[in-house]
Formats: sequence, structure tokens, C-alpha cells
Amino acid sequence: MKKVILIVAALMLVLSGVAAVSAYEAHLINVKAHVENALKVDVQELDFGTVFPEEWIVGKRTVQLSSSAIAELKATELKSVEIKIFAECKPLPASATGFYNWMGYFTYVGWNVDDKAAQMTLVGDPPTAPCPAAKFVAGPFVLDNDLPNNLYIAIDVPVFEGFYNVLTDPTPKPSGLMAPTYIIKKADWGAAFNPEGMDFGVDIKVQVTNIVR
Repeated sequence: MKKVILIVAALMLVLSGVAAVSAYEAHLINVKAHVENALKVDVQELDFGTVFPEEWIVGKRTVQLSSSAIAELKATELKSVEIKIFAECKPLPASATGFYNWMGYFTYVGWNVDDKAAQMTLVGDPPTAPCPAAKFVAGPFVLDNDLPNNLYIAIDVPVFEGFYNVLTDPTPKPSGLMAPTYIIKKADWGAAFNPEGMDFGVDIKVQVTNIVR
């Protein structure tokens, strides 16, 4: 009998605890969000193919706010989107570790400018960290309307040491510069130096860095 009384007492304590908890006040906050990209970027591959020393070749890609971002902009919910341009090591096809020779030595990037080197930014040396890594190139740039922006990517094709004569070189060059942007020197490249042809590559990344509401 004592055992039964103890069990009933225990059940009473549990039930009274449940009742005490359920008596507290509760309010439900419904939280949700619809996630979309803020940018619309033309990411079609830019393959310059076979090129020759001192050619100045320009490609152009458009960057603009996405349709959803434009809708938010017109509804005054969005003020602007800020971006920066980065350059990254370009992986070799089907390679987990290998990368193209760094193309940034002679690659220029321009944002809503003309297509000459003087108005553009040279990517320059590779990232300080080993590949894969990213290097800041230009920006920030502000997108605050529904108009497309022009991202220019150009190359001032380098010359090979031993096959370039500065005394007979025209100035300015097609790039608008007075000298080659980059000279491929045997001492710098060692066994990789090959004046018969070398492959270079770089990945240009458009990165959203701030959204202002």
C-alpha cells in the first residue's frame, strides 16, 4: 500500500510540473526569407586562343543587378550593392593540384572605362599565398541602378626574351603603353621557358562585398 501511495505521489508531482510549464505565456514569431543572387553576370568563358607578342586584345562582360535586386531597388528596400574584383589561379583541366602559368602578369581589368591599358588596372603578380588563392584587383564598385556595367578584361600579350628588340619597337604600342607590360625571361621560368609557346590562364571573380539597405 505504501508503494502505491509513493507512485501516486510521484505522478502528482510530474503532472503538477507539466501544468506549471504549460501555464507560461508563449508567442510565436514566424521567420522566413527568400534567398536569391544580387547580381547578373555574364560568365561566358573568355578564351583569347592563340595570340602573338604585343597584341592588345580586349574582351568585355556585363555585370548588373539581378531582376530581384532591381525590384528591391525600385521598392526602395535596397540602396546599393558593392562589389570588388579579384583574380584567382586558374586550375588546369581535370587537375586537382596543377594550375596554368599566371596570366595576371599581362592581364588588365577595367570597370566602365575605355579599352586602353592606361584606364585599366593591371592584375600583376600572383597572390602572396600559394595557389589556389585570390588577389584583390579593383573596387569597390557600386551598383545602384538597373543599367548594365561593362567589365573589360584585356591582355597585353608578352614578348619572349631574346626575341624582342626594344630599338625597333614602335611606341606607343596597341595597348597605349610605351613598353611591353611583361617580358617572359628565361631566368624567371627556367625549364618552363619555351619561346615556341606557353599557356597562361587566370580566373577573374566578381565578388559582392556589401549590400546597403
